[in-house]
Amino acid sequence: MEFKAHIEKLVGASNWSKWKRQIELLLRHHDVHDVCRDRECPRLPAEASAEAIAAYEKAQKAFVKDYSQAQLILVGNMDDSNAKLTSVSNTANSVWEKLLSVYEQSSLQRLDHLMENFFAVKKNWRMILQAILQSCKGTLAN
Repeated sequence: MEFKAHIEKLVGASNWSKWKRQIELLLRHHDVHDVCRDRECPRLPAEASAEAIAAYEKAQKAFVKDYSQAQLILVGNMDDSNAKLTSVSNTANSVWEKLLSVYEQSSLQRLDHLMENFFAVKKNWRMILQAILQSCKGTLAN
């Protein structure tokens, strides 16, 4: 029986909590949650036997498969702006950490971020209003 889950794409802070919970459950269902957290690619010991090399290659192949599946789950369930936000992240763990840093900020970080956005918008409106006034002055002068 094939498992299907409908997860609304991550669009921002408005659906972050629900999205995060559903994605964590889906990652666990596919047994790749640890790839987003702390599992690392297996390493080959310096002096390895033929059996150890074969086991390493098998473990590495399984890791790459899980790693790819975790990234597909994450990126496939977010909107374009979040995909772009995480596009420089080259591991499932870095994608997850980037999303956590954006959407699970402390109160002070969130306040700083909101104030930066507020003053940026306020600054843009001033420039827009100045341009409109200059245009009106030019029209009235003619």
